[in-house]
Amino acid sequence: MRSTTSVLTAMALAVAAGANISSAALLYGGGTETASRFNPGAGAITYMNCFTAVTPAQTQLVVTNVVVGIRRLTVSGSLVDVGINIYAAQMTWDGTTLGRGANHLIYSQASLGGGAATITQLVNTGPISSPAINLELATNPGLGGWWIGVEFTGVNAGDANNGWRVTNAPTTGASINGFGIYNNAGSGVFQALFGFGTPAGSSPSRFLTNVEGNLVPAPGSLALIGLGGLVAARRRRA
Repeated sequence: MRSTTSVLTAMALAVAAGANISSAALLYGGGTETASRFNPGAGAITYMNCFTAVTPAQTQLVVTNVVVGIRRLTVSGSLVDVGINIYAAQMTWDGTTLGRGANHLIYSQASLGGGAATITQLVNTGPISSPAINLELATNPGLGGWWIGVEFTGVNAGDANNGWRVTNAPTTGASINGFGIYNNAGSGVFQALFGFGTPAGSSPSRFLTNVEGNLVPAPGSLALIGLGGLVAARRRRA
């Protein structure tokens, strides 16, 4: 079914045990599928919040691979074709609300193809290297957050027979049981958080998303570390 949304105000974060802090690894994913999917309508982008464990020096992320699951139902024995854009975006925090900063298109496919059977289709970006994304570090100490966005495109973009598959909590990384939307109902703005159920967020409100990437220090941090090491070396030689 296509789920309806309402605004979620609570920000309870589910953290998977042993969250991975290694570079070039799976940083977020593994949630089991539910029986639901979500399509926000043509022209809107849905964003899943993703968090991973970070060290104090790790303030940025370079995304190297993303997989999203699209639930596709047949109509009269055939899948409804649709296109897809996938985004990696900066997550911001103004002290009250999560927002969206720099938004990067990392994958685009004009057609997901046809078929005669209902499926959960895994859309894989393949190897990529996104621009460095500043992580959201204020809301959950020890964790860094970002957004992964999905936009349906083409003449069937708003057809609810295609939707981002809803999942339970991740087994790698962490997330809030809610999501953001850009241009919901033609608003022209980014809003977060939305959640399924009554009250909002009482039902699973995450999407099938796996993210691999490299956690990196910001350039400023690199300069400071290098300078500190140089000073320490001079003192040891003196």
